[in-house]
Amino acid sequence: MSETDKKWAARAKRWAVLFGIPLLMLLIGMWQWSRAGASVDVQATIAEYEQVVQELKAMEDASPRGRAKVKDSEGRSVDARLMRSRYERALAELKAGGLNVTTRNLQPTLAGCTMAFSVLALLWSALGVFYQNAMGKKAMQSREQLLATFEKGRRLLPTYMVVMVLLLFAAAIPLLVYEMMPILRHNRYSKGDMKLMLVLGGLALFLLYSGCKVLWDVWKASRKPMENEPIDVMGQSLAREKAPELWAFVDRVAAKTGAGMPDSIVVGLNEGFFVTEHPVKLSNGSMVPAGRVLYLPLPYMAFLNAGEVAAVIGHELGHFIGEDTLYSQRFSPIYAATINHLVAISGGEKHEESWMDFLRRPATLFGEMFLDSFHEAVRFWGRKRELAADAVGASVVSPQAVASSLLRITALEPHVSEALEMNWDQGQTVEGGIVGHVRQLVASKGMADPSQHLENRQSHPTDTHPELAVRLDALGVPITAELLGRAMDPLGSRLLQEFGLEQGTAPAAATGGTMAGSVAPAAVVDVNAALQSELTSVAASARSAKIAELQEIAALGRERTVIYERSWFQTGLFVFFTVVCVVGAAFLFNSRNGQLYGVGVLLAGLACAYFAFLFSRDGKEPALVLAPEGVQMFKAQELLPWSAIDDFQFNQANHVLTITLPLEQGVVPPALGVGRRRGQYVKKKHRLVLALKGVKKMKNDAFAELMVNYWRAYHARRELQRMGVQP
Repeated sequence: MSETDKKWAARAKRWAVLFGIPLLMLLIGMWQWSRAGASVDVQATIAEYEQVVQELKAMEDASPRGRAKVKDSEGRSVDARLMRSRYERALAELKAGGLNVTTRNLQPTLAGCTMAFSVLALLWSALGVFYQNAMGKKAMQSREQLLATFEKGRRLLPTYMVVMVLLLFAAAIPLLVYEMMPILRHNRYSKGDMKLMLVLGGLALFLLYSGCKVLWDVWKASRKPMENEPIDVMGQSLAREKAPELWAFVDRVAAKTGAGMPDSIVVGLNEGFFVTEHPVKLSNGSMVPAGRVLYLPLPYMAFLNAGEVAAVIGHELGHFIGEDTLYSQRFSPIYAATINHLVAISGGEKHEESWMDFLRRPATLFGEMFLDSFHEAVRFWGRKRELAADAVGASVVSPQAVASSLLRITALEPHVSEALEMNWDQGQTVEGGIVGHVRQLVASKGMADPSQHLENRQSHPTDTHPELAVRLDALGVPITAELLGRAMDPLGSRLLQEFGLEQGTAPAAATGGTMAGSVAPAAVVDVNAALQSELTSVAASARSAKIAELQEIAALGRERTVIYERSWFQTGLFVFFTVVCVVGAAFLFNSRNGQLYGVGVLLAGLACAYFAFLFSRDGKEPALVLAPEGVQMFKAQELLPWSAIDDFQFNQANHVLTITLPLEQGVVPPALGVGRRRGQYVKKKHRLVLALKGVKKMKNDAFAELMVNYWRAYHARRELQRMGVQP
């Protein structure tokens, strides 16, 4: 299936929900309308019933011994006296104006309300889809239109979603109340009638309460201030006097681009190169002064020559020309506000799934569609701006320098990620910190081949870059052997020393001359060492907290636990059926003509006895064995490793607990050795489905938590091993 086909298939699924739920409510309303009949005209009906009563009396008087017969509405012959009694009771109810009349008159109104609100919900869905499509097309005209249309959409979205939820709730409430009307007309209520009325009435009141809560939650969400969350970086902000050579270098690049200078330069150990006008928070807790921030990562700068760094900085400063950073800063609040409203509509941050999600789903789905449409437009313009920034970087040095920097950063990225991970999670450091670790990895493993990663997108904290292949194609630079050779050259550069960011010596290599010819070495404060010290301190604290949390989880599943099914209910039920069938068969055998029926009932009793035996046997054999490394199911000969299970789903209905286990790709499911009623592998969905008749000596919720804890404990132990800690 092509990407276009997948896109249309996803859109069709969304429309099926968006329009399908209101349409279903409309059909139910129409069905109720067909059952309601016309409203009762009390006075006309009283007159009609009085005339019928008089006619029936006359027929009784004229008939010998008062045994006149009449036809009822179904064509059956009924005694006239009995029919007159029925009409007299109905006449008394009409004159008293009781529930019979009220409930009958309410039913068409309630059904009409359900249909009306369902139709309004359908029209509201259509209006939303139409407006969103128009908004999406308009956003593709310019970034100014993108911001204007989606800012307007952000303001309208809460109202739209609230109205959608309230329309569906307003359709559902009369739908529920309608079904209470026939029960209210009964002269005597059974326990079942009372329970059903309580359930229907409770659901209707709960919907009313939930509608009010949705309004309150959305109002609270709308009052949250739209603030940009700061970008956290492991870095230091360098004033001009602290790193004059670096600032002078950026000055020369900025002069070539005409973009203007950043207000702050931050050098660090994580992320890639970027510029931003978002708030930036450093690892020591301090905030970078507001304004334009240029971020430079030391692990990459240690391997790029001056021309490549100039090209990258030119690219980043090029974002200031088109005010990309300012636009990016204005995009984030739209995302944040929309997500806040989605959370409010879905039931709040502590929401748990319930049947009401069915009625809220069209509203939340529309919010998701809004986000997707906005993201698509942002990505469209972001791609154009990234390619324009590449052109600015090429104007500073050359297209080849931009291409070389892109490929070299791609070749370094796996080593930088590995060094950060080893330092952050495992506490393993080498001389020279992260930069020294990257140098060590490059020396021992060599550079990665960037030609194998042309679909990669370079990391950025706020934006998405186009794929590497797209950027190279836009530059018009083919991947030659010479370009690949430079990208995979394991020798580093001396730029960190020349910029005064690192003391000591580094592997000698030409800096490339371009843009750095007048830079004199100036060893000042070792920024790299200072950053590594900060990283070590922060990482140690985070590592200790993470280890403590993982060890607590890992302790949850160290012993084997044998799980037996609780099958006493099913066993007792079929034993009861067996006894009933045996008694019934004995009675039929003793009757004059019941021997044949007795044989059938006895056979049914034998079948019930067989099922009672099966359920009793199920409860005596282990259903599951939870072990530290995996779970053994029914009669399977081997454990299913916890690593093979992707997720868990637990559902309880009719005294049966259903466990659905989606499996990881490539996992071969074990042979369960039982029938389909107890467990089966669904090949199409690559999942195991187990059916337990409850769990002995344990509630189903407690068992589900226990099973998930074994899974969590297994993964916690693996993570501890990866971090170099004994579980």
